[in-house]
Amino acid sequence: MIKSIWKDYFTFSKKERNAVFILLTILAVTIVVPYFIPEKKLRITIDEDLQQQLDQYLAKRSSVAIRDSVVDSVAAVERSSALFEFDPNTLSKEGFKKLGLSDKVIQTIFNYRNKGGYFKVPADIRKVYGLSSTDAERLVPYIRIASFNNKQKSYPQEKRDDENNHAPRSYKKIEINTATADEWKSLPGIGEILGNRIVKFRNAIGGFKSVDQVRKTYGLSDSTFKAIMPYLVLTGSLGDSMKK
Repeated sequence: MIKSIWKDYFTFSKKERNAVFILLTILAVTIVVPYFIPEKKLRITIDEDLQQQLDQYLAKRSSVAIRDSVVDSVAAVERSSALFEFDPNTLSKEGFKKLGLSDKVIQTIFNYRNKGGYFKVPADIRKVYGLSSTDAERLVPYIRIASFNNKQKSYPQEKRDDENNHAPRSYKKIEINTATADEWKSLPGIGEILGNRIVKFRNAIGGFKSVDQVRKTYGLSDSTFKAIMPYLVLTGSLGDSMKK
């Protein structure tokens, strides 16, 4: 019984044996034939002159980038170490170069001066076209306007003090919890934006508790704060002044 079952499953007719043989032959040919077909290899040719020019260009570009980086670093160090007190109305071109300003910005300042322009307060340096805000911030605390010409009619008292005493302009002290934005703007290095920003910051925190707290105003650099600190006075809180 069992033998008949095995015989039924594993006994092939002549046609079936021929079909199996043909399939095996096709499979064998499919596997073996690719080994006898030569592989076509892609040949890549390199233009040596072009490659050499490319290598030279990349090397030159890399050296220029390194050189520019070094020059920028040196220039930054020189700018930070060459600060000194100066009057923008009288300083020479060589002096402005020592401060780290570019020739283009220096020429703009001299064109302004030659046309009768005059820097009245240190913050006026911010208006120079082409002068970056970073350079303006570092220069303002060192500006000392020590002379006023006849055109400055809005500063008669300051002009008289300069002519009689030959002294630099002095700044009026302000009460930090009651001073207006205009009063803040009168201090060295404080422009319209910083003046308004200090007032808004003061109102937001309910008044300054100490003079040093002014330093926390956004955008107020340490150098500018040190320049205005001698002119800051705290006599009471903002709430006390409002009650009065």
